[in-house]
Amino acid sequence: MIGRLRFFPEKLNWMSFEERKEHKEALLRRHLRYMYDRSPEYYQVKFKECGAVPEDIKTLEDLRTLPVMMDKDAERQSMEASLEKYGHPFGLHACCDPADVISTGGTSGTTGHPTYPYSQTGEDFDLVGQTVAWVHNDVLGLGRGDRAFFLFPLGVYATSVLLPGIRRAGVLPLDIDIRLGTQVALDLVKWTRPNFWWTGPTIAFFFIDLFKEKLGIDPKDLGFKCLLLTGEIGAGIPELKKTVEDAYGCRWYDFWGPSATSLSMSCNSDEYYGLHNFADDWDICYEDLIDPGSRQPVEVKDGAVGEIVVTHLRKKASPYLRYATGDVVEVATSECPGCGFKGYRAKVIGRADDMLTVKGVNVFGRVIKEKLQTFVPRVTGLMRIIKEDPSPRITTLKLRLEYGPGMEGKLDELAAEIKAVMKSELRVNPQIEWTEPGSLQTASHKQPLFEKRYE
Repeated sequence: MIGRLRFFPEKLNWMSFEERKEHKEALLRRHLRYMYDRSPEYYQVKFKECGAVPEDIKTLEDLRTLPVMMDKDAERQSMEASLEKYGHPFGLHACCDPADVISTGGTSGTTGHPTYPYSQTGEDFDLVGQTVAWVHNDVLGLGRGDRAFFLFPLGVYATSVLLPGIRRAGVLPLDIDIRLGTQVALDLVKWTRPNFWWTGPTIAFFFIDLFKEKLGIDPKDLGFKCLLLTGEIGAGIPELKKTVEDAYGCRWYDFWGPSATSLSMSCNSDEYYGLHNFADDWDICYEDLIDPGSRQPVEVKDGAVGEIVVTHLRKKASPYLRYATGDVVEVATSECPGCGFKGYRAKVIGRADDMLTVKGVNVFGRVIKEKLQTFVPRVTGLMRIIKEDPSPRITTLKLRLEYGPGMEGKLDELAAEIKAVMKSELRVNPQIEWTEPGSLQTASHKQPLFEKRYE
C-alpha cells in the first residue's frame, strides 16, 4: 500500500525491538570512538569535562547519563572557531578532513548567522541519497517520469540535501527559489506540469487561491499525486490538513529531517499519527528526550513530551553527540493505528524557545495555531504572537490575527468566541488585534511565529 511505512534499511524490518536496540547500541559504541578520536578539540574536551570516555557508554541508557554536549549556540561557536583557526565552517566537531566534504547546505540564519549541519562526506551523501530515493520509490510509488515541483522559501538551502536522492529515484526535480516571485513559480507549473509537490505547509495553503486566481485552475485539476511538506508545523493541525488535502485532491505527507537528523515522515492515513522514524539506525533521536527547562532526562514512553537530543550513528562529516535540538515533541511508542509501523513516532509540539509562560501557564505557539484553525474561514489561520520584550514569561498573551473575508462587522463577537476557547482549553485569556486578510502572508519566507515589537 502506498504510504505504508517500513524501516530503512530493509534489514531493520526483520528485527525485533530488542534486536534493533542492540544493533543501534553497537553502532553507537563504534561512532562514539570515531567522534572522540576525530574531534580532539571538541568531543574529547566534552568527555573530559564530564569525566567519561567512550568505553563508558555501552547502551542507550548509558548515553542518557552524559550531559548535553551541543546546542545551536554551541554549534555556531564551534563553526566560528574552526573558520578562524582552520579556514573552514564545519566546526571543531567536524570528524573528517574538510577536503572530504563534497556537499553542504546552510540553515536560513533567521535566528543568527547560518550554520552548516548539512555537510556530507561521500559516504554521507550516498546514504542520505539512498534514503530519500527509497522514500520516493518504495513508500510513495514515485519514480521514472514523475516531476517534482520543488519550491521553498529562502532558496533551497537546507532542503538541497533532498535533491540528489530525488534524482536518484528517477524523478525530475523542478527546483525554484520562491524569492523569484509567485508568478515565476506559477509559470513553472503551467509549462512543466509537475505531478507532485515538495514545499512548506504555508506555501501550499497560500497557493490554493493563487492557482485559481492567476492560472484559472482548480488545484485538484493539477493532478498532483501527493504533497511532501516540510519546514513548518502543519499536518498535525487536523483542520489545516483537511483543507489542504481537499483542495489538491491528494495526500499530504509530513516529512522531517532538520539538520539531517530524525529522518521521519507521516503515513497514508486520513488521521495524522505523527512522524514515523523510519531511518531508525541513522541516529538516536526520539528515544532521547530532556525537559526543555531543566534539561534533565525524560522517561521515554507512550505520550512522553520532551526536547529531542540527537546523537548520530553513521554521519561522518560533522556528527552530533547529545545535541539538544530545541524541538519539543510528544513521542508515541505504540504501533501506528494507521499503517502498523512499529518504530518510534512523534508529533512536534513546538520549539523550546517558542514556549511562553503566561501567568504560570506554559503554552506553545503551535497549540494556539491549532485552536485557531477551528475558526477558519472566519479567520484565515495566519497569526503572530506579539512580544513586547524578550522574556518568555508574560502576563498577557497578545495575538495579531487575520480575519476572514466578510467578517469586518463581526469581529467583536468572533474575538469573544476565540478567547472563550483559549481560556477553556489552554487556560490563557488573550488580547486580540485584528488585521485584514493577506497582511500577514509572506510566501517567500517561513511564517514567523512572533512579532517582536521590542526590536
